[in-house]
Amino acid sequence: MSLERQWKLASRKHACSHTEESFTEGQPFYTAIFWDLEEGDFRREDYCEEAWEELSDGLKPFSYWRSLYEPPCADPKKQDAVDKEDAEAALKRMISENDPSTEKTCFLLALMLERKKIFKQIDAQEKDGQRLVIYKRRKTEEIFIVPDPGLELAEVPGIQAEVLALMPH
Repeated sequence: MSLERQWKLASRKHACSHTEESFTEGQPFYTAIFWDLEEGDFRREDYCEEAWEELSDGLKPFSYWRSLYEPPCADPKKQDAVDKEDAEAALKRMISENDPSTEKTCFLLALMLERKKIFKQIDAQEKDGQRLVIYKRRKTEEIFIVPDPGLELAEVPGIQAEVLALMPH
């Protein structure tokens, strides 16, 4: 299996994957990322604390973490600035295209979004010798799994130029 790709997982669910009960504002819940052998891809599941305690001994997630549920933001004034959305849109487009030649650009875009506090790195794991960085989009809790291409410092200016070419001026 080649890990020369990036993954975008489903957004946070608004109900427990096990009980199907809706989450309430401020309720603690667990997110788990699983490797699905049949699909050959990652999948996301969200669990209320009670379901997590009941199931966690039998679960074998690739990664997991605890969060507090926040309902979706309905206030358009709290939307991200356009330039931040453009960087995220470029990352999403490149992830969907799954072109190995954009791996370094994807990684740099993810780092930029982390620096702007849109993404938060929540974990990093090794899979088949490749370091995978797991990011959560702060407002929607979408999950992005981006391979770390091991950038050399000398490569950064060229990749920054590619990123700047993607962004509208």
